[in-house]
Amino acid sequence: MEVTLSLDADTLARVRAAAHRSGMSVSAWLTRVARREALRGAARRQEEWLAANPEVRDELDGFDRLADQFDGWSDLVDAA
Repeated sequence: MEVTLSLDADTLARVRAAAHRSGMSVSAWLTRVARREALRGAARRQEEWLAANPEVRDELDGFDRLADQFDGWSDLVDAA
């Protein structure tokens, strides 16, 4: 999908420089940055929801403690 963006000259110069340092195209670099920000926002919303629903956090922590008793199970809370 193609999208047209308008950036001021200073921002564009910074984006180009950052993409170049990363060895990426401007498009690939912007995609990575946008995806990272979207994931950070989702993680913040999840943490806010868990803070507002402590019983769910307690249940997840309990399951995590149970999973720790079995070989090969990853830390499910940290993976979430």
